[in-house]
Amino acid sequence: MPQKLWKYIPSIPDEIELPDKSIIELFRETASKFQDLPLTYFEGKYKTYKEVTEDINRLANGLRDLGIKKGDRVAAFLPNSPQFIVTFLAVDSLGAIFTGISSLCSQKELQYQLEDSGAKAIITFDVFLDKVRKVKKETSLEHIIVTSAADELSSIKAFLYKLIIGRKNPKVKNEIKYKELIKQSSNEPIITKVNPKEDIAILQYTGGTTGVMKGAMLTHRNLVAQAITLDYWKNWVANVPEKPYRIVGALPFSHIFGLSTSFLWPAISGATIFLFPDPRKLEVIIKSIDKFKIQFFMGIPVMFLKISEHPNVDKYDLSSLLMCISGGESLPKVTIEKFESKTGNVLVEGYGLTESSPVTHVNPANRKYRKIGTIGIPIPNVTAMIVDTDTLEEITEFGKPGELWIRGPSVMKGYWNNKEATDNSLVNGWLRTGDVAVMDEKGFFTIVDRIKDMIIVSGYKVWPNEVEDVLYSHPAINMAAVIGEKEETKEIVKAYLVKEPGHDELTLEEVREYCKKHLAPYKVPRKIEYLEELPRTALGKVLRKELRALSTITSAQSLPKETIEKVVK
Repeated sequence: MPQKLWKYIPSIPDEIELPDKSIIELFRETASKFQDLPLTYFEGKYKTYKEVTEDINRLANGLRDLGIKKGDRVAAFLPNSPQFIVTFLAVDSLGAIFTGISSLCSQKELQYQLEDSGAKAIITFDVFLDKVRKVKKETSLEHIIVTSAADELSSIKAFLYKLIIGRKNPKVKNEIKYKELIKQSSNEPIITKVNPKEDIAILQYTGGTTGVMKGAMLTHRNLVAQAITLDYWKNWVANVPEKPYRIVGALPFSHIFGLSTSFLWPAISGATIFLFPDPRKLEVIIKSIDKFKIQFFMGIPVMFLKISEHPNVDKYDLSSLLMCISGGESLPKVTIEKFESKTGNVLVEGYGLTESSPVTHVNPANRKYRKIGTIGIPIPNVTAMIVDTDTLEEITEFGKPGELWIRGPSVMKGYWNNKEATDNSLVNGWLRTGDVAVMDEKGFFTIVDRIKDMIIVSGYKVWPNEVEDVLYSHPAINMAAVIGEKEETKEIVKAYLVKEPGHDELTLEEVREYCKKHLAPYKVPRKIEYLEELPRTALGKVLRKELRALSTITSAQSLPKETIEKVVK
């Protein structure tokens, strides 16, 4: 039986009590306590818990009048906005199943998710309306509800939006206007009885970094477990202020990382969420942290790297931040060093998967207890073990790698309409993560790499993360991603690099000489390729599958650098 070994950190319990409720029930309890406090801040406008609750009630009634009932699927094709929050909680009120669609998805991805989920209704921003119209006939959609940024702006800003931007957007014709649906519907609250442990709250589609997207069935219990535990975890931060907390809402809510950490946790804890529809506008984010003294910021490694390198970062005071947690992919040590030296804040790494709602491990946001280079320790109610991939037996030896398995109340029910994938991922209540990890004697876990990303060089295993960490440490390299490339009958290590601003590109020989100082010879890259940017998912994770596809193209024929970059983009 896996043991929790981190008792040297005072008072962290193995388990905490979880209420047998849905997210909407927890939200309504919070909203009744903090009616007049702001829940959201969007483009210069606050909305209180009371105002958002009224919108939730009205949208839920409007959807019910359209025939949406318990178990039906409703899609949201929205950026981070008050409408996203209202839609999610209105769907939850009906006992229907929510599915969020990335604002950056392709038409093909949009159609696939709508078809696979069988969504009966979609709430979309007007800027995406043409894309929805093009796929509607191929889906089960019965209702298209259209909203706009202008619906949540002040009168003056809404006028300017419609004058400058709105007229360029598709006009609502046969669709339903969100604002009118809200206005004409009842404010009577709807609470549908659900079984938190069994009833599905959301179909959260995987990012497709390794293959076809799958819909993870996350129950009400899964989401509540995450929100409650994340709220509890903040207690390990020094000098946590009295409510209301202020949180950066920049991670896309259409992704489970953003949904759980930057929306659901804040919404059930009385916090204010500062909404950023475009997380690429980093100066808007850091300016807001300074102006509003925001305390919590969850992001991905590239966000923290870009902030630390931003030319205007020194103009702003970011000292209000108390907890910065990075997830989504491995956090390079150099990114921690750059961010902390520029901001003075502690940046720690966490870990999770779509299938676990997502967070399972995290470092304490405390310099005394964190361990750089690890994903931290399992959060309360989560148990983890390392398993031998051949024998499927638990590995009890510290530092010996194996597949990471996890178990707890946030682990999904399974994949939507995909029993084979479910059976491959869930074993007697344990979730097979597909990640190779090690555990040390203090209970800290380190991810070695994805099993699918392992490279075999002359019979030896090479893990891309290890090579990437070395490449990141070179002052002339800003970003790096490593893949295995087929060369005749063997596999070699190839590195895609982005150079550090102000530095020249390194030659292959220079890269190899540097790596030889830190790596065994078979792990040293045999080829390198420079790109302007690495291909990433909507969340910002590096897409190694696209790099492998690019590698296949470029190994088959020699292409100009400009053409290669177009393929990646």
